[in-house]
Amino acid sequence: MTLEEFYRELMNVDSTFIENEIGKAMLEFISMVNLTFTKTILYGVTSHYSLVIQATDNWEDDWSVTVNSIGDKRFQFEYQMPEEQSPWKYAVIKGEANTMDEAKDFLIIAMTESKGWVNNKELKKLYGQLKGRKPESKKFTLWLEFEEVEPASWNKENDFCNIHVDMEDGRHYGLIIWTYAYLETAIEEDKKTGQNLNALYQKPPDLFVKELTRECIEKAIEDLLKIGDLEKVLNPGIL
Repeated sequence: MTLEEFYRELMNVDSTFIENEIGKAMLEFISMVNLTFTKTILYGVTSHYSLVIQATDNWEDDWSVTVNSIGDKRFQFEYQMPEEQSPWKYAVIKGEANTMDEAKDFLIIAMTESKGWVNNKELKKLYGQLKGRKPESKKFTLWLEFEEVEPASWNKENDFCNIHVDMEDGRHYGLIIWTYAYLETAIEEDKKTGQNLNALYQKPPDLFVKELTRECIEKAIEDLLKIGDLEKVLNPGIL
């Protein structure tokens, strides 16, 4: 059967919800691959529900790139490092793409870095476009407690608040934010009340910022998202 037929079988009435979601996601992925590589023939085999993409039409050859659907339209990529770069035999590189656009980028990178498609002109062009592209800021919206609840009552340089970060892909984060100055305030308050063993320790917030302003917090979130997903660079519990 074709790859499309294989993944379409996961969407029949007897399939589980997870199988159904894998089938839909992988069909979308295959469609993206066909639209991206119009001059290059890619060969694919399945290993359980994984898609193994190869440069040759021989399933016994070493694999090049493996793709798995891991839910919520996210994909896990894995490729074997070239022997001359590998710190030990069969070392692999893994990564997770959170959108189909990211999956396209990851595929181009994995195919290039695995050295499975050396001298492929179409891949070289796609990789060159990827390298030359300026990284786009991930889009998000902010809900800030100090804008919504009695805005005039906040000390922007010495206070704490709650914020919500809503990503374009549907992820939602809730963060507790302190200003730098508020840490000293919290310590002094604990000395008076006896909390936290008379200020012997402090349970930190999710994020410290210079001041409680939209501009400051927006810049902080933008910079953190360049590093990675917020639940990875901050407290996982914020998701």
